[in-house]
Amino acid sequence: MSCTPFYGMGTPFDGTPFYGLGTPFDGTPFERLGTPFEGELEKSDCAALRNNIVVMMADFCVRYTALVDCYISNITKCLCDPCELVRRQTFILLSRLLQRDYVKWRGVLFLRFLLSLVDESEKIRHLADFLFGNILKAKAPLLAYNSFVEAVFVLNDCNVHTGHSSSQSSRAESRLFAIRGNDEKSRSKRMHIYVSLLKQMAPEHLLATFAKVCAEILASVSDGMLSIEDATGQSVLQDAFQILSSKEIRIPSNRGSSSDPGDMDEEGGGDSGSAAAAAARGRVITQAVKKGLIQNTIPIFIELKRLLESKNSPLTGSLMECLRVLLKDYKNEIDEILVADKQLQKELIYDIQKYESLKAKSTATETVSMMQRSDAFRSPGTSKAVTDSNVHSKVPGMLMSGNSKLDSAMADVVARATARSVLREVNQGGKTPPLSAMSVPKLKTSMGGMVSKGDRSAAVLESLRRQCFDSDEEN
Repeated sequence: MSCTPFYGMGTPFDGTPFYGLGTPFDGTPFERLGTPFEGELEKSDCAALRNNIVVMMADFCVRYTALVDCYISNITKCLCDPCELVRRQTFILLSRLLQRDYVKWRGVLFLRFLLSLVDESEKIRHLADFLFGNILKAKAPLLAYNSFVEAVFVLNDCNVHTGHSSSQSSRAESRLFAIRGNDEKSRSKRMHIYVSLLKQMAPEHLLATFAKVCAEILASVSDGMLSIEDATGQSVLQDAFQILSSKEIRIPSNRGSSSDPGDMDEEGGGDSGSAAAAAARGRVITQAVKKGLIQNTIPIFIELKRLLESKNSPLTGSLMECLRVLLKDYKNEIDEILVADKQLQKELIYDIQKYESLKAKSTATETVSMMQRSDAFRSPGTSKAVTDSNVHSKVPGMLMSGNSKLDSAMADVVARATARSVLREVNQGGKTPPLSAMSVPKLKTSMGGMVSKGDRSAAVLESLRRQCFDSDEEN
C-alpha cells in the first residue's frame, strides 16, 4: 500500500514499531498478529498508533485475504475516528482494497461507508461522493438497490429488519454507525444519504425500490412488526414517507430505461429509432408505475392511515402529505384509485386543491412583488401612484396563463395592491387607522333615548330609513 505511517507525533509511543512489525513477516500466521493489533486499535488514545495499525492491517488484507474478513469490522470503526486524518486514510485504504477486489462489498462494510457521505470533513465528503457516484456505480450497480431498505433501518438504529438483526455488529457498534434522532439535522443527514443512493439507480430499480419501501416498511407497521410506539420506529416510518415523496424516486418522463438515449445516439445510425424506442420504454414504465400505485400502494396507505388515526399518531399528517405528493400527478384518476375509501378521497382532493391554491397565491404575490421592485428604479419625480398604475396595466396580459387558480390569485393580489395604493393617496402617505380608533356618530332612537350597545344594529338601520338621499328628491 502507498499510504505512509505517522512519525514524530510527540508521544512516547507513536506506533512505528507496530508498522514495522507488520511488514517483514510474510510467512507468519496472521492469527498470531491480528488479536493484539485489534485490541490496540480499540483502546489506544494515540491517533498515530491507530493510523499505523490501520495501514498495517490493510497490508495484511492483501497478503491474507482468507483471514481478514473477521477484522474488517474493526478496521471500519476508524471511519468514525475522532481524528479527521485517520478517517480519511481509512477511507482511502478501504476504497483501494475494494477496487482491487481484496475486500468485497458485503456485510456491514457498505452500510458503514454511507456515513462518509455526511462526514464533518468536506474532503471526506468529496471522496465519498466520487466513490459512490463513479466507482461504485460502475463496479456494483445493484448494490445501492439491494441495500437500500436495510440502510434505512441501520441508519435509524432499528433492529426490526432481519438483515440488520443478523449482523455481527454489537449494539454499541450499531449505534456508532447510526444517525439516531428525529431532529432536523439528523433527518437531513439521513435524507442526503438516501438521495445519494437513489441517484445511482436505474429507473426500473427506482420502481422496485418504491415497492420495497411500501412492502417492507409501511406494511410492516400495519402488520405490527414495526412498532411506532418507540422513537426508532417513528423515525423509520418518517424517513419512508420522505423517501416516497422525494423527487429522486420518481421516474422523469425523459428517462425510459437504464440506458441513456444520448449514448445510443452517439453510436450512430437510427437516431429517430432510438428516440422512439426510449419514448416507448418511458411510456411502459410510466404505466407500470401507475398500475403499481393503484394495485399495491394505495391499499397499504389506507390501512396505515386507519392505524395511525386509531392511535392519534402525529405521523398521520406526514402520511397525508406523502399521499398528496404522490397523487398530484394522478388527480384525474383519484376516483379510480381510491374506490375503497371515499373519505380519504375527499381529504386528498381537498389537500391537492389547497396546495394548488397556496402555490398559485405564492406565485402571484412573488410576480407582483418583482414587478413593483422593477418599477422602483424610477426618477425621483415619479409618484407611487404611477408605479401602481404601471403594475396594474401589465397584469391583464398575464391573466391569460390558462391556469384559473393562478389567474384568480393574481387578480386578488393586484386588487389588494390597488386598494392599498388608494388608501395611501387618501391618507396622504399615512397609515389607515383601525376601525376602533375612528369616531362613530352617536345615534338616537325615535323615542329620544341613547342607543345601547345591544340595540346599535337596529338603531343604525332605523337611522338609515329616516335619512333623505338626493336620489329620492330626483325621483
